[in-house]
Amino acid sequence: MKLSIFGSSEIVNHHIKAAQKNSFKIFSICTSNKNSKNVLEIAKKNKINKIFYNWKSFIKNSKENNCSVLISGRIKDNKKILNKFLKNNLKVLIEKPVFTKVKMFNKYLKFKKNIFVGYNRIYYQNILQLKKIISEEKPLNLNIKCPEPNKKNILINSCHIFSILYFLFGKIKIIKKIRNRDYILCLFKTKKEVPIFVSFNFNSPDNFSIEINLKNKRLELRPIERLYLFDKIVKRKYKKNNIIKPSLK
Repeated sequence: MKLSIFGSSEIVNHHIKAAQKNSFKIFSICTSNKNSKNVLEIAKKNKINKIFYNWKSFIKNSKENNCSVLISGRIKDNKKILNKFLKNNLKVLIEKPVFTKVKMFNKYLKFKKNIFVGYNRIYYQNILQLKKIISEEKPLNLNIKCPEPNKKNILINSCHIFSILYFLFGKIKIIKKIRNRDYILCLFKTKKEVPIFVSFNFNSPDNFSIEINLKNKRLELRPIERLYLFDKIVKRKYKKNNIIKPSLK
C-alpha cells in the first residue's frame, strides 16, 4: 500500500511511524512552503524520493500511483485540498479538526467512506478499557479540565476531548455555559442524564484530564494517555499524623 503526504509539520513524523507499522510505503510528500526545511528532513529520514511543492501536481501523481493520502497541513488549505482528492476518489486521512466552522462539514458527510479524521485517542487501550468499565456501571458525574491558551484553541485541540466523550457516551447536550475572558465553564448531559462539567481555564498550568465518579470508585485520565482507578480511602501514619489518601487500584 502506498501513502502520499501533504504537510510537513512535526506530527507528520508520528503518522509516518504508524503508517509504516501498518505496511504502508511512504510514496511522496508535498508542502506549499517552498522554503520548508522540515520537508527535506522528513524526506531524508524516511527515504522519500518524491517531493512536491505544487499541490495540483502532487494530487495528480497520487492518483496515477493509486496512493492513499494523509492531509496534515494548514486548516485554511484543507477545503481546496480535500475537494480535489475526493474528486479523484482517493482515500484520505486528515488531521483534526478539519475545519473550525460547523457548517463546513455538512457537504462532506456523504464522503464518510473515503475520509478518516485523526481522532486517534479513542483507539488507545486505556480509553477502550474505560468504555468497558462505564458500560458496566453508570457514572455519577464527570469533571473535565481543558487548560487551553485561548478560545480558538478549543476548536483546534480540545476537540480531542469531545471525541472521547462522544465515543464513551454518544451524543451529549449542552445545558449551561458561564464564561469571561479567563475561563469558560460548561455543563453537559448524556442521553442517560449523566452530568459532565467541563472547564476551560486559559493558560492554566495543568494537564488535560477526565475524572469519572462512580458509586464506589473514581476513574481518572491525567494525562489523557493514562488511566487510574481509585477504589477506597486509606489511612496511614506519618510520624505523629494521620495521612488520608485515595488508594490506587
